[in-house]
Amino acid sequence: MEIMKPGSDERNLIVGILLEFRGEKIRAFCRERVESGMDPFEIFSELQKGLEEIGGGYEDRTNRRFFNSDLIVSGRNMKRAIDLLKPYLPARSGNSGTVLLGTVAGDVHDIGKTIFSVTLESEGFRVIDLGIDVPNDRFVRAVREHGPDILSMSSLLTTTRPAMGEVIQDLVNAGLRDTVWVIVGGHAVTEHFSKSIGADAYGSDCIDGLRKCRQYMAELR
Repeated sequence: MEIMKPGSDERNLIVGILLEFRGEKIRAFCRERVESGMDPFEIFSELQKGLEEIGGGYEDRTNRRFFNSDLIVSGRNMKRAIDLLKPYLPARSGNSGTVLLGTVAGDVHDIGKTIFSVTLESEGFRVIDLGIDVPNDRFVRAVREHGPDILSMSSLLTTTRPAMGEVIQDLVNAGLRDTVWVIVGGHAVTEHFSKSIGADAYGSDCIDGLRKCRQYMAELR
């Protein structure tokens, strides 16, 4: 099947692939790109744009274009893509550092976090994944328990992103803020917002997040 056609809207096409219930299109999409020699991370980046479109359409209360069922189907297809592309990621040995990550309280979306986790592990990072809908105090306890180099928090919904600032303040109150470098990301997060809550960095996508984590670890050394 032909995945891309000249002159077609690439983002809308990817949205259609992500919303196909049986998963045949996502398999063909990934297979075609791998066979063409495309970097798996670039494929993730393409698919992430489609997810952002779906997420934005879901959050638009005045002109909602996508619904819970669309989030479920697109999430399932992204998991298929991760499973298909993971074997093609270049594994690196050694320990680049420890990253504690999770999706903040009230948010049950895990695809962006999962892609970032896979990306970090392929670069030799040790990843501790707290999962989704992580309470603020769980982040703080985990920082104290594991002593990670980096804390990464994700949010897809604008209604849940304030939890990121709350976690950072809780780390300050617990005397732990200076022990961990904080990077935030996800559909709901912007560079401006990350600065406003006192985060150390903002990752616009998994590759940008990886680059900044690697840069920070290089500075430590």
